[in-house]
Amino acid sequence: SSLKANGANAAGACADRRFRMGCCASAKQITLERDLRGLRELSGASQQALLELDKVKAQQSEQLAKLQQANRDEIRELHERISKMILDGTEANRKTQEAQGDELRQMHERHLKEVRRLQDEHHTQMGEELIRHIEEVRKLQAEYRNHLRSVGLDMRLSAMPVGCCAATLAPTKDVISTLNVKAES
Repeated sequence: SSLKANGANAAGACADRRFRMGCCASAKQITLERDLRGLRELSGASQQALLELDKVKAQQSEQLAKLQQANRDEIRELHERISKMILDGTEANRKTQEAQGDELRQMHERHLKEVRRLQDEHHTQMGEELIRHIEEVRKLQAEYRNHLRSVGLDMRLSAMPVGCCAATLAPTKDVISTLNVKAES
């Protein structure tokens, strides 16, 4: 404050004494020194602010790096969980498909065995039925032949003329076959 007072006094003295050079030079010098001191204080304060700003930037950079690393770790963990879920789902689907395939194969084998068994039974039954039908047809044919023979002989006897002039009839098929059977026995 004494400098300020001296500066004010010097400025006032300069105004009264305009023609003296030494006095004006000292007021300018005092003003310059005051400005220089203010600039030095301002420079020191700005350097201090820069240092604090650098500290804050460093802290924020560290915090940002920690957050980024935490985010990367969390993203990596989420990717691993998603991959595990996909693998588990794929594994579950594969096991389900294998189980369904095995079940389908077993059902197909059972069905194939059943079809074969039914075919064998059907073939056996059809063979037995065919044999029964053949036997029935043979019996019917034998009955029919016997019936025709008995009817044919009766008709021949009734159709034959009595006497010596009767025309000789050719023997019928049944009569020939009967004669052949008797000849063979």
